Order: sequence, then C-alpha cells, then structure tokens
Amino acid sequence: MSMDNFAKHIISVVHNKDQEITNLQLQKIMYFSLKFALKNNLFTQQQLQDIYDEPFLVWRYGPVVKNIYEKYKIYGSDPITENDTQSPELNVLNSEIIKLSNEDVFDLVDKSHSEHYWKANENKIVGWRSNVAYSLGDIING
Repeated sequence: MSMDNFAKHIISVVHNKDQEITNLQLQKIMYFSLKFALKNNLFTQQQLQDIYDEPFLVWRYGPVVKNIYEKYKIYGSDPITENDTQSPELNVLNSEIIKLSNEDVFDLVDKSHSEHYWKANENKIVGWRSNVAYSLGDIING
C-alpha cells in the first residue's frame, strides 16, 4: 500500500461510478478521505504508515502529494483518463470517496484552507508550492 496505490484506488472508484476526476479533485479527495480514515480509526498504525509513504505538502490550492501531482499533471485541469485498479483494503473508504467526488472541488479547496495547519503555513508558500509537510497528526487535527 502507498499513496500511489491510494490515488489509483480513488481514480478507479470514481470512474466506476461513471464520474470524472481531475488532478485537483484527486488531491483533495485523497486528503479528506485519509482524514476521514484517521478520525474513524479505519486503519491500523502499520496500515497508515504503509499508505502514507509520501506526505501532503502545503500548496496554494491546499494539501498536495507532489509525486501524485507530477504523475497526473499532464492532464492539466482535464479529467484523468487512466483506468486504475482498486485496492481491497481501501474499500472501507469508497462511500467517503464518492461523497467527496460529488462536492465542488473549490469547496474542498476552501475547506482545506480553513484548517489550522494550512493557515499556519500559508506564508511559506512561494509561488504555488512549499516543502512544508503534513504529518498524520497534522491531518487529523486540521
């Protein structure tokens, strides 16, 4: 399990509902579904460490996993068209993923900007990015 597998799972879940997903949506769904999992103790500590192998960073449009962003940036703001596979151990998040995919992406961006950790580090963003990483504790505490 990894953040890459997590991203692929989300893309697959959304596509299986005949919906589209952009890179920006993917980043926000990853963040808020992981936050949901943390708050609801859906994974063991070991599973969380396995999944969260690359941190979210404080970026202009909210939390972003840099390598996931880089992987899908070729799509720009267009929907990701790759067909990915689901990871059965992440199925516990599917209903939350669908719920988040139905929200306006800029509402999710605004929601991420209202969280303490992002606000506390917003001044470290240069241009569109920073290297300020979120710990799992930062995610759960907002």
